[in-house]
Amino acid sequence: MTDLSPLVAATPGAAVGMRDLSPAEAQHLERLRAHLRASGAPVTTVAGLGGLLAAAHAAWARTAPEARTDPSPMISSIGVGVGDLVLAGAPAARWVLRVDGAESSPALLSPDGSAAVLPFTDVRRRWLGDEGGVDTAWLEGYVTAAATYLAQASTAPAAVAEQVVPTQRSAAAREHADEQHTHVAAHADEHASRRRRASHAAPDDEQAVRYRTPQELPHVPSAEAQNLALRALDRGLAVAMTDGPRPFALRDDGTTVHVRWFDTGPDEALALAEAWVADGVGVRASIGWAAPLDAAGRLVVPGLGSVPDDEAASAAGADHAVVVLTSDLGKPGLVVAHRYAAGSPGRVVGQPLVVGPCPPII
Repeated sequence: MTDLSPLVAATPGAAVGMRDLSPAEAQHLERLRAHLRASGAPVTTVAGLGGLLAAAHAAWARTAPEARTDPSPMISSIGVGVGDLVLAGAPAARWVLRVDGAESSPALLSPDGSAAVLPFTDVRRRWLGDEGGVDTAWLEGYVTAAATYLAQASTAPAAVAEQVVPTQRSAAAREHADEQHTHVAAHADEHASRRRRASHAAPDDEQAVRYRTPQELPHVPSAEAQNLALRALDRGLAVAMTDGPRPFALRDDGTTVHVRWFDTGPDEALALAEAWVADGVGVRASIGWAAPLDAAGRLVVPGLGSVPDDEAASAAGADHAVVVLTSDLGKPGLVVAHRYAAGSPGRVVGQPLVVGPCPPII
C-alpha cells in the first residue's frame, strides 16, 4: 500500500517480492525505534508520533532547499513508528522486507500474504510530495485505514467492495447522492475515444509489459487517484452484476464525487463520458465500462494493455471484466480492471488488476 493506495495491496500475490526480515534487518528496526524514543515524544501514540512528524517536517520545509539536510534518517525512524502503530491495530500482520522495488523497504504483510503496507515508502512520499504535508490528522487516517485493511485481508470475501483501503477524505468529501443518468441517442465523434473499448482486438495490440502495482507504472498516480479507480471498479461491478453492464464516469471536484451513467452503446458512451468529464470542474476522474473476456479470460484494451488470461479465473466462471481509466488533472493515469461472472446474480472473481498506464482523461 502506498500512501493509502489500495491497488498496491489489493493486487494478487502481495507476498511475491516480500521476504522475512533477517536478524540484522530486525536489529536495524530496533535501532530506529531507539532513535525515535530518544526524541522524548510519546511516539507509541498517534498524537505523539503525529506531533513529532508534523514538527520535523515543518522545520525541514522551512529550511532553504540548499541548506536542508537529508531527511532519510528521520523518515526511516518515523516509518518504523508508523508501522508499529499499524501493527497495534492488526497484530497478526508482521514486518517483512519488500525486495522487488527500486530499493528494498520494510513492509507489513497480512497473515494470508494477500495485502501489504509500505509505511517507509508512504511517509517518504508524503514528506517529499506536495499532497498537503504530514500531520496528526493524516497519520490518524493512515494508521486506521491500514490496520483495518491488513486485519480484514485474510477474512474478506472475494469481492472488490471493501478490499481496498479508502483514502481518508474530509467530512465534506462525499459521493454525489443524485447519480445522473444520461439517455442519449446521438452518435459520438466518429474518431471516438483513444480509450475506446475493443472486445475483439487482435492479440498484436496487447502490451507485453505486465504491471503488478501502480508503483511500477511510468508515472505513479496519486493515492487519491488510485482510490478513485477502486471506487469506480466497485461501482461498475455492483451495477454490472445486478442491472447489467453500463458505461459510467466519476468526477471528483475535491469535495464531492459526481457519478454519471450512460444508457448508450459503449463506444458512444465513452466519448460522451470524456466530454462530461472535460466539461466539469474536477481534480481527478474515472471512466469505466464492462466488456466480455475471450475464451482464455483475456481482454485487450488497445494501446493501453490487457487483462491477462487466467485459467483459475476462467474456471471460476469469469466471462467479463469492468475496465476503469483514472487520472489526476493533467497527469498520466492508470488502467485497472476486475473480472466477474455475469449472471443472476453475478459474482466477482479474483482481485483488481493493474492493466497499464493511460493518458490524462481530465
